[in-house]
Amino acid sequence: MPSWITHFVTANQIEQDCEKNEFIFANIMPDILEGYNLKEVSKIVKDYQTHYPKKQIINGITISLPNIQKFKEQYQNKMKNPIIKGYYCHLLTDYFWNQYTYKNYFENFDKEKNLVKIKLKNENHKIVKWDEAVRIKQKDFRNFTNYLKNKEEIVAPIYDDKISRYSKELEEFEFTDSDIKNTIAYIQKIVQDKKDEEGSYQIFTREELLGKLKESVDFIKEKLEERLWKK
Repeated sequence: MPSWITHFVTANQIEQDCEKNEFIFANIMPDILEGYNLKEVSKIVKDYQTHYPKKQIINGITISLPNIQKFKEQYQNKMKNPIIKGYYCHLLTDYFWNQYTYKNYFENFDKEKNLVKIKLKNENHKIVKWDEAVRIKQKDFRNFTNYLKNKEEIVAPIYDDKISRYSKELEEFEFTDSDIKNTIAYIQKIVQDKKDEEGSYQIFTREELLGKLKESVDFIKEKLEERLWKK
């Protein structure tokens, strides 16, 4: 969470002073080698390498959010690289949506029984197992993804060997040319497939998510302008 489509819509609303195609591609790069969306990858890289997770307790629940400060400090002198900048935007997007969701809609109920209390869009609450709560949340975001696919003009990246060249500045792991090409092919498939219906929401409303999408863009812009990048 959020989906690749949401990452693309977000990335396209960020004004760029670097190559936009590479920047947009990098907005989904942290997810590629984890092997969830794309099955044909050169290697499987765990979340602790790709997303810089840092555990936080929100409403009594231990959640891993991207350690955006750690990434920023590590790559502060490489911000002109569109891959580095786009990668950072992905982490910021994940941070924004996960923090908002767990802060406002999830609450620990019984840790021993793995029960959480979730707030529904009608202001009622529901006590469910953790896995069920995550499933409900993911279904809502899948509905929002389907809405964006059918209503928004999705500008997706195309293959360019500059993606591979710029990616070499990532220090933790490498993307092969096949990883990049297979990802581009997968992206084209999911962008063109607009058959899925939006469906009904349980936690959020579409209007709320559209408002939060705008807020997430403002949040990212603010983070990109922080002084540390200008050193």
